[in-house]
Amino acid sequence: MTLPDNPLGLYRFDALVEWTVSYLHFKHALEVIAFTPETATPYLNRFSEFSSRYATEMKKQDILEARLPKEMRESIEAENSHRALLRELLNC
Repeated sequence: MTLPDNPLGLYRFDALVEWTVSYLHFKHALEVIAFTPETATPYLNRFSEFSSRYATEMKKQDILEARLPKEMRESIEAENSHRALLRELLNC
């Protein structure tokens, strides 16, 4: 399975799995790689403990952002468009 162009320079799913040695690597990959459902699902499943932790962090972040003005929330969501897919896949 191949990955889209990304700043990590990883182009194969296997290389991404090998590169992911900590939660920080996992989180960084989710933030910079434009995952599709076909590539994100196996990655999230492979690192299920990290996925649970990330889902918890996303819920906390959503609570904090809910207090911001609507324009700011929309701006944050636009800058982090990947979060919608991850939220859906993680059932947040």
